[in-house]
Amino acid sequence: MKPPTDLPTINRPMLGGFRWFVRRYLKQHFHSVAVNRVNLRHATIDQGDSLVVYANHASWWDPLAAIYLAEQVFADHAMFAPIDAIALQKYRMFARMGFFGVEQNSLRGAAEFLRIAEKVLSQRSASLWLTPEGRFADVRDQQAELMPGLSHLAAKMSRQNQQRVWFVSGAVEYTFWEERKPELLVWFGKPVCTEAMRTNSKHQWAEVLTSRLRDAQQQLATASIARDSQMFEVLSSGKAGSFFVYDIWRSMKNSLAGRAVCVEHGDKLRK
Repeated sequence: MKPPTDLPTINRPMLGGFRWFVRRYLKQHFHSVAVNRVNLRHATIDQGDSLVVYANHASWWDPLAAIYLAEQVFADHAMFAPIDAIALQKYRMFARMGFFGVEQNSLRGAAEFLRIAEKVLSQRSASLWLTPEGRFADVRDQQAELMPGLSHLAAKMSRQNQQRVWFVSGAVEYTFWEERKPELLVWFGKPVCTEAMRTNSKHQWAEVLTSRLRDAQQQLATASIARDSQMFEVLSSGKAGSFFVYDIWRSMKNSLAGRAVCVEHGDKLRK
C-alpha cells in the first residue's frame, strides 16, 4: 500500500470512462443539470491556481454531481477528493480516480487528510472537493458548523507563498419543478483566495468560508423557490414527458394532424 502522503493516483482512461458513465447517468435521472457561476467569472482564477470546492451535503448524488461538475466547470483542474477509508476498501476503483481514503472520526484520520490535502493543493491546477458538513443535511438547513479541517487547511495554505489556492463554495439542490424528473441545481459562491488572507487566523477563515457557503445556499434557495430559470445555465438536459405510452400516443395523434408535439410541461431549464 502507498504511504498516505503520496499524491492520489489518477488513471486517465479509467477516469474518462467513468465520466462518460456519469454524464449518461445524470442525463437519465435528471431533467437538467443547471448552474449559476457568475461569481466564478468575476474571480481572477489562473489556470495554474489550485482550488478547494466545498459544498453542502444534500444527497447520495453528491459525489456523482462533483465528478460531473469538475469536468464541466473546472476542466483545467485535476480532481481529488477524500472518501471514507472503509468505503474505499469496498470500491477500490475510486483509488485510481483521484479519491483517497481517510479514517473517519479520529485524530489520525484528520492528520492524514491534512497531509494529503496539502500535497494535492501544492500542485498546479489541482482541485480538492469536500463536503465539510460531515453529514447529510437538508438543503435549507444552514445551522450546522462546518468541520474544522476545512478552516485548518485554509489557514495552513494561506501561510505558504508558493501556490495560490482558491476556496470556492458550492450550494447544491435536487428539486422538482415542472417535469417528472428532478432538476440538479448548483450555485457557486464568491471565491476567496489565500493570497488575500495571508494573516487571517483559523477562526477568521472559518467565519468567511461558512458565510460564503451559507450565502450561496440562500441565493440558490431564492432562485429555486421562484423557479427562476433565467438565473441558471443549463449544462445537461435529460428526457422530459409523462408516461412513455401517453407520449407516444400524443406524438402519433399530432403527427396525423400535422402538428408538432412538445412532451415537456413547460419551457424552464430547457437546453
